[in-house]
Amino acid sequence: MISFYFTAALAVLLTGIDKAGFGGGVGIVATPLLILVVPPQEALGIMLPILCFCDWFAVYLYRKTFDAKNLYYLIPGAVLGITLAGFFLGKIPENRLKFWIGMISIAFVGYQMGKPWILKELNTYRPRSWQGWIFGSAIGVTSTLAHAAGPVAVMFLLPQNLGRQLFVGTTVILFTVVNAVKLIPYFYLNLIDLHRISTSLTLLPLVPLGTYLGAWMNGRINDRIFNGVIYTFLFLLGLKMSAGIDPISALLSFLKP
Repeated sequence: MISFYFTAALAVLLTGIDKAGFGGGVGIVATPLLILVVPPQEALGIMLPILCFCDWFAVYLYRKTFDAKNLYYLIPGAVLGITLAGFFLGKIPENRLKFWIGMISIAFVGYQMGKPWILKELNTYRPRSWQGWIFGSAIGVTSTLAHAAGPVAVMFLLPQNLGRQLFVGTTVILFTVVNAVKLIPYFYLNLIDLHRISTSLTLLPLVPLGTYLGAWMNGRINDRIFNGVIYTFLFLLGLKMSAGIDPISALLSFLKP
């Protein structure tokens, strides 16, 4: 029980730090981190109400600052992706879900390493409605399976040069809708129940604490070093979940006399 709450508290604090804008999407590590101490379905169910709380707070701030055209492009595909992934969640065994969350984690680290090149290549990109369905579906799938759709949204929205306020507002509204829709398959599949909701509520006060911590860290802590540590840890978690490889344990075993 102590190990669970310690790990869960760290996961939620990282979510709050991410919401404060410190680091480059470090909140993605929250779900893989929780999977160290609970089954993946339970980790997903605990995190979703917390993410919804963050969304509902943020959407008030950005309720008038968003790009409706991009939401029109992305949301229908996202709903389709959530529906497909929800069906997948209902059929997939625990070890296979771990595998896919691990692969998404590794892909996120790869995206962060290649982000400058990826965004440079997308610099002249202008979306079309049918491409919004593709990106939206990818957002729905990755968000449902791992709460990890940020990079997909960034690749679609950032090259459009919307400006910081409009970009942030559009992503806030997008993920508020996406996470709200995800509640339907999560409740239907019993990924969210009274026990998990009570756990989420217990952890919820750590979100504003993490947000305050993230705001304090801005300008005081080198975010590249912080991100490097988090992404390395996420990569190791991804290897552990997808390939059953634990490099740290393997190294310690090798060095053991």
